Amino acid sequence: MTLKLAINARFRHRRITGVGRYAHEISKRLTLPKRFIEPGHSTGQVGGHLWEQFILPAKIQNGDVLWSPANAGPWLVKKQVVTIHDASVFDHPEWFNPTFAAWTRLSWKILARRARALITVSEFSRQRLKHHLNLPDEKIHVIYNGVGEPFEPQSAGRAAAVKEKYGIRKPYFLFVGTLEPRKNLHTLLKAWEQLNLKTHELFLAGTEGLVFSSASHAKSVTCVLDEDLPALYSGAAAFVYPSLYEGFGLPVLEAMACETPVITSNTTAFPEIFGDAALLIDPARPEDIIRAMQEIIENNSLANTLRERGMKKARELSWEKSTVKTETIFKGIV
Repeated sequence: MTLKLAINARFRHRRITGVGRYAHEISKRLTLPKRFIEPGHSTGQVGGHLWEQFILPAKIQNGDVLWSPANAGPWLVKKQVVTIHDASVFDHPEWFNPTFAAWTRLSWKILARRARALITVSEFSRQRLKHHLNLPDEKIHVIYNGVGEPFEPQSAGRAAAVKEKYGIRKPYFLFVGTLEPRKNLHTLLKAWEQLNLKTHELFLAGTEGLVFSSASHAKSVTCVLDEDLPALYSGAAAFVYPSLYEGFGLPVLEAMACETPVITSNTTAFPEIFGDAALLIDPARPEDIIRAMQEIIENNSLANTLRERGMKKARELSWEKSTVKTETIFKGIV
């Protein structure tokens, strides 16, 4: 039987974050016969769920295998593979809107029973999802995320141009991410305030707005064009990502692919994925973040070692490899 793959492409109507990048990068590389099923327009969260549950199933043809790559899928489609990226709605429901968290937990419990297979992006996430969803080992598969173009080392000229574009006047430490509790920006800003470094800046790239480390210290968060991210990574003294919880931590890998030293957390999936390719810190301790930034500035040998190890890690984890492994799961469904 020829495998026909239908892709739940609701992700095409969302802003690209880590989950969206995964869905875009894998889906465009799939070599199997495929078609994308998506809403005709942007639906919003509630409308998107309704479309997914009631309209999408009617578009599935006999013989299709459906892939839902972005943490949600229709309950009525059994011949389905769902990618769930982490278990944070179970482990830390306090970080989410209560209605969203309750709906997601319910939906995942139903999908865990009905879908043919689940994919997740780390062994850490696999163990947490097994625990919460009571899954047998053979039903949930680990396939690491990857990285690829345009995330690669940029020229000094390109890095300087992007630095000027965003008004960065000094050497800088970089954070990239969405503004949500798990990203732990308040601790990063507390560390930065205590460090009181005059020679460097801290540049925060994410959703526009202000976050405060104290009443008198505000840092602007800048919305950065996707096309500028590789140069922004490349030009940084280090990428600092003290997240409290990640199923993978894709921005860390993107920074490594751009030959940037990385400071990140010693919790959740980070040690498993990145090991000694990053400088690991306790994200709850501002003094750890301070010490790591000081080491990057004062120890060129360490910074260069992290660049080399990061590039090696980026070469090991490609979207092409991830896609081949993902296709193997689909073929196993037929």
